[in-house]
Amino acid sequence: MHPIDIPAIERHARELRAAEIRRIEGLFAERTALLLRLAAGSLLAGLAAAGEALRPLFSWNPQGASPTPAKAHVAILTRLNRGARALFSWNPQRHRSC
Repeated sequence: MHPIDIPAIERHARELRAAEIRRIEGLFAERTALLLRLAAGSLLAGLAAAGEALRPLFSWNPQGASPTPAKAHVAILTRLNRGARALFSWNPQRHRSC
């Protein structure tokens, strides 16, 4: 019968535990980075939608032809729809070039 080498077993167990902790930390860092990228993309899409919604307020020309109220109503709904789609329709597989 062979003697049991308790210090070697403990050392091996510590090495396995350290390797598992490093693996879990790597997964956490990877998923945190992905979450931050998705949140930043959503924030940028929201800011772009807000900018498009505010653009008519700052580009008004009193000399130009004024749109009819029905057309203005449709344009506002279109901008709101595009903004909502931009916020909630991200695709993590699609690579965007800035």
